[in-house]
Amino acid sequence: MSKRSAPDKDISIVESIKLAEGYLAARGVPSARLSAELILSNILGCKRLDLYLRFDEKLSQDVLGRFREALKKRAERVPVQLITGETEFYSLPFKVSEGVFIPRPETELLVEWVEEIIGSEETVYFLEFGVGTGVISGTLAKRHEGWRGVAFDVSVEAVSCARANMLSLGVADRVAFAVSDGFSAIDCESERFDLVVSNPPYIPAGEISRLEPEVARYEAREALDGGADGLRFYPEICSSAFRLLKPGGVVVLEIGHGQMAPVKDILKQAGFKEIEGREDYNGFERLVKGVK
Repeated sequence: MSKRSAPDKDISIVESIKLAEGYLAARGVPSARLSAELILSNILGCKRLDLYLRFDEKLSQDVLGRFREALKKRAERVPVQLITGETEFYSLPFKVSEGVFIPRPETELLVEWVEEIIGSEETVYFLEFGVGTGVISGTLAKRHEGWRGVAFDVSVEAVSCARANMLSLGVADRVAFAVSDGFSAIDCESERFDLVVSNPPYIPAGEISRLEPEVARYEAREALDGGADGLRFYPEICSSAFRLLKPGGVVVLEIGHGQMAPVKDILKQAGFKEIEGREDYNGFERLVKGVK
């Protein structure tokens, strides 16, 4: 990076952000200013908004060097979360590691809907298919002291990351984990859950290479690939959820755009009633739920 396009010595926080924004924007990075702010606040160990309370503060050479290296990675479209090693979900901090699906803000809607449906219950026993970083299970357990659950994932890295996040949140004693390809780790004869949740891989395989570079290059393919039509995992999730749920239990699933009708049909074939769908704030199909 040249001195004109990147933060240089004896430069203030606000000036460095402006230069970093220009550097990233010139390389086609979306939300360039937000990326610069998140990276710099992570390096400084402060909240993003705190940068503007310290806007005249000069950056040390050590911070500038680390900032430059991080900006080079972001210019190569490495996701901000992998650069900083963290993300925020429902105002809670979660560690993110390479090879584990990076949670999206839209998934917060799943937590919102779960709480709308059964949030008044003091005790809930839940199951999560495909735990990833653990944002769904971790958030539900953190926000509801009487809730406990079981979460599993085919990825050893994901389970390790999620377990670390549960420890950090102080809910590790209420969320159990398993590495499992499917529901084989769950005892269908004895376990009876109140809630099953999942944000499974739902991107059609042929579309992955056309996604933004942050996703196509750096996300683990197994966390994205939902088969030819994106619906590969829903039949197993729905049929297993029906066996595992108590009468009156609820399944809530995240889906991709255009998948609401087929997933509703899969839920119906599995035996669920009171099947509903919900769009996100951009008007895209996002969630489907059913009741046993």
